[in-house]
Amino acid sequence: MLEEMKKEIRQGIEKLNETGKMTAEEIKAVTQEAVEKAVQKSKEGINEINEIAKEAATTAVEELKKLEQETKENVDAVVEGVLEGAKQKAQEVIDTLDAEMLKAKYKLQETKEELALKLKDALDGVKEAASRFADESKEHIEEAVTTLKLKNAEMLGLMEATVKESVKKVIQEGEEVEEKVAQITQKAVNDALCEVKLTTQRVKDVTKSAIKSAIEAAQEEEQKIQETAKGAIEGVKKALLQKIEEEKAYLEEVKNNTKAFVEEDIRQTIDDLELIEDAFMEELEELSQTADMLSDAAMEALSEEIDAIKAQLPQMKEKAQEVVQEAVEILKEKGKEAAYSAKEKGHEVLESMKNEVEELSERMVKVAKGALTGMVEGAKKALKEDA
Repeated sequence: MLEEMKKEIRQGIEKLNETGKMTAEEIKAVTQEAVEKAVQKSKEGINEINEIAKEAATTAVEELKKLEQETKENVDAVVEGVLEGAKQKAQEVIDTLDAEMLKAKYKLQETKEELALKLKDALDGVKEAASRFADESKEHIEEAVTTLKLKNAEMLGLMEATVKESVKKVIQEGEEVEEKVAQITQKAVNDALCEVKLTTQRVKDVTKSAIKSAIEAAQEEEQKIQETAKGAIEGVKKALLQKIEEEKAYLEEVKNNTKAFVEEDIRQTIDDLELIEDAFMEELEELSQTADMLSDAAMEALSEEIDAIKAQLPQMKEKAQEVVQEAVEILKEKGKEAAYSAKEKGHEVLESMKNEVEELSERMVKVAKGALTGMVEGAKKALKEDA
């Protein structure tokens, strides 16, 4: 099974090179397809994921080196392909269960745990493959693995600990704390909501996780509590506004018939967008009243920021209502009634793993700094152009 997978990867990459189609997207597709087949044929299931991932990554990178196509972008594509291939089958099960309105909640949780374990094993396998190289390939693979771990931090049970550690580093540096904390929480929430349906419960879960973790970091550092609270809330708000825009884009695809129309999906979108503002504020209020979690200074800082952000919430509500109205119109156009009912989905994460947090927090801080630098450079360029 492994030899068949390796052969498929080699031949696939060779063909891309011969036909001049050697792009990151094509490399990812070749690797993903080969790993998917290997996982499906595996008799040992999760126990063999590590070996499959390791051999797939090694084979693909060796082939790229042979063809002198071993760029960082192509290595990143290999790692992403291995990961997607390893988790595809479990993800399909999750999607099916979710579509059936979570009739089998216990099975869903088991599958999520299985997916998280497969994801971790796949990434560990790829990272082990890095040790087989002594040049830039090793660095490229390790960086790609860390980036993907960060993207999947919530699924791996590392989101809260990673946010907390990242915020601590920012506070210790002492510069632009509010802005960097906002970047960190926005990134964490964006990743947690990426490629999943927006639900009120999920909004509450990720809001609580991101803000609570950030403020706990400030409490433990005993400084910058006000800046941290403000930055954390601002970051979550920006992430939710971005998710609303994504829902709007999804509805546009449905309206233009480029995406299959699923009535239940549209109704769910309406339900959750109408409640997104309430879910956000409800979680903020609950956090501010959790006396056993927050110090007096933290509670005061959070309460002040809640009062300040209430004045900004109409922006979120207005954007959400625009999308809701569009969803209702789509239902009417499709000959459906605009009646609907709300549903909530529960979500739990696996226990945090301390040895992963340091690596992910370093990467998250780097991403936050990079994003902030990009914003500053963009502003400088704009001012220069206006001058």
